[in-house]
Amino acid sequence: MHRSRLTAALAGAAALTLTLLGCSGGGAPDDFDRSPEQVDTELKAAKTSDLQLPLIVEPLELVEPGWDLPVRSAGSVFLSARSGEDSLTFSAVDTKGVSRWQAARPSGCTGFTVTTPESTPLAVLTDSSSSNDCEADVTATAYELSTGKKAWGPVKVPGPLRGPGTIFAAEDAPADESLALDPTTGEPRDEDADGKRHLGEYQGLFLDIVDDRLVASEDGTTVWEHSLADNGWDAADLRPFPGAATAEGFIHLDAGNGTGPVFDRDSGDLLDDDARGVARDANTQSVVTLGKNGLTVIDDLGKHELPVSVAESVHLEAAAGGLLYLREGGKLRVHNATTGSLARGYRADGSGVVAIPDVFTAEGLGTVRAGDRTLLATDRVVEESETQ
Repeated sequence: MHRSRLTAALAGAAALTLTLLGCSGGGAPDDFDRSPEQVDTELKAAKTSDLQLPLIVEPLELVEPGWDLPVRSAGSVFLSARSGEDSLTFSAVDTKGVSRWQAARPSGCTGFTVTTPESTPLAVLTDSSSSNDCEADVTATAYELSTGKKAWGPVKVPGPLRGPGTIFAAEDAPADESLALDPTTGEPRDEDADGKRHLGEYQGLFLDIVDDRLVASEDGTTVWEHSLADNGWDAADLRPFPGAATAEGFIHLDAGNGTGPVFDRDSGDLLDDDARGVARDANTQSVVTLGKNGLTVIDDLGKHELPVSVAESVHLEAAAGGLLYLREGGKLRVHNATTGSLARGYRADGSGVVAIPDVFTAEGLGTVRAGDRTLLATDRVVEESETQ
């Protein structure tokens, strides 16, 4: 049966979001230089005539870095990689559409994250001397995100990046056998001890299970904590949601049934106790959760439940520019994040593959996913006379 372009676009987007960075078969990697190469090249405008672009980015010029993996960012710089037969090529591109640096890695046992433990955002890339052995010779190295200058490493780690953030473990290791690196120095955390299970590193904040408590700490000092028993959480079940990002100001955990608590990263406030979806609108600074009460918008004014009927089959794809993007099967609909009413997110007469907002800055610049393509909306404005 013929599928519509929208269905294909959404299926492609879902596949991209769930891409895992793990071991792959193959021989030893080519002997290529791992050191980042300074590029500083302005990317050309992408052809978008076959896409339905969100109205929030339509006036902006888009570039296509050729990324195949999920995007991470900090400030005005975005990082991802293009996959080849035997290697990955990482590239950092800013909101001006300038490719700043790139670095090659073997395709096996390779992962990456972006963290901002202090004032300088870092890109942490893992590496391996073998494409088919994820248990030996795995290292992590951090580079300044904006320049590619090495900050620390290589540091030997027990296996691939497990994440979120700078958490590493052998591929088949149990949840309580992982190594947490201090993102500022690359050193193993001094407070690592028996009975502690790492759940993630979120811009320098570490979240761990310690005995019967969920503990968030930074620089060795406890910032906030919650009792597992008081909240009905089982330590064996709690884990980060797959593909969880670290730079969005919230922490979302799976409590074992595909739903779980959402915390404010800084204060530890429990924003929702059973969310199955969560997104942050970088423009409005609000957090949107999808749970048993439907859609809830949390901002400086408190919590606001939207009068929107949301079936179990509905997924929260994104929140951007005061709009919510919801997917149900092959259908996408857009809602106003203040009133909950249906909103116009695309041109009424548009056609082509639907592009969905992905990772954005507070200025409304960022990436969109369109099938198997990832494009970056820059601060360059499309000229009236341009034909894309």
